[in-house]
Amino acid sequence: MRIEDIRIVLVHPQGQLNIGSVARAMKNVGLKELALVDPVGSPIHPDARLMAVGAHDILEDALIFPHLADALAECTWVIGTTRRGGKRREGLIDPRQMAVEITEIVQQNKVAVVFGSEDRGLTNRDLDLCQRLVTIPAHEEHGSLNLAQAVMIVCYELYLASWQKKDTSPGKRLATSAELEGMYRHMEEALLRIGFLEQSNPKRMMAVLRRIFSKAQLDLREVQVLRGICRQASWYVETHTME
Repeated sequence: MRIEDIRIVLVHPQGQLNIGSVARAMKNVGLKELALVDPVGSPIHPDARLMAVGAHDILEDALIFPHLADALAECTWVIGTTRRGGKRREGLIDPRQMAVEITEIVQQNKVAVVFGSEDRGLTNRDLDLCQRLVTIPAHEEHGSLNLAQAVMIVCYELYLASWQKKDTSPGKRLATSAELEGMYRHMEEALLRIGFLEQSNPKRMMAVLRRIFSKAQLDLREVQVLRGICRQASWYVETHTME
């Protein structure tokens, strides 16, 4: 896996000019893979092509998905971008910290960096699919960046970190987003059965568990072990309820 293979994901982008500018920013640092989730309009719209000077190939090869989970299914390390803080958005790092971390992980893993729509950014549910959250420091009175500007800052830090990186031993291959989501669904079902989660709002505690397991950087074997625990817990509840 190479730094060039990092996937830039735009969720519900609304402006073709921005999409074209994002493609050009990616081209400036050698990134190639652009994914669009439920975009408004085509990535090869004339307005997008107008801004994507020298980067029309990125627009033409852009991957289009109906849902964010689909765009991330094969990825094993996902970074979400956010301007807002809060309980669901703790542990924010800046783009420079993110880039150094990614240069280690990308050797064995498919990495994606996710950006929200121009007007609302990423939702809490979107961020639940991410293992890391990054924010771009900016002046508190006007800290909201244009989408393409935000992508350019992140892409530049990735390029700089890869250029400065020293050779190190490759890290472990992490579980894919699809594998993690399967585990979380299984875990939620088991924890509901044993009464650990609130029936009325299970997602609240599940968000906490997601943050805990994201820090662990689980591989497939570890995911399988946790799912085995969930299966055993569900079996125990079912068999003892019937007695």
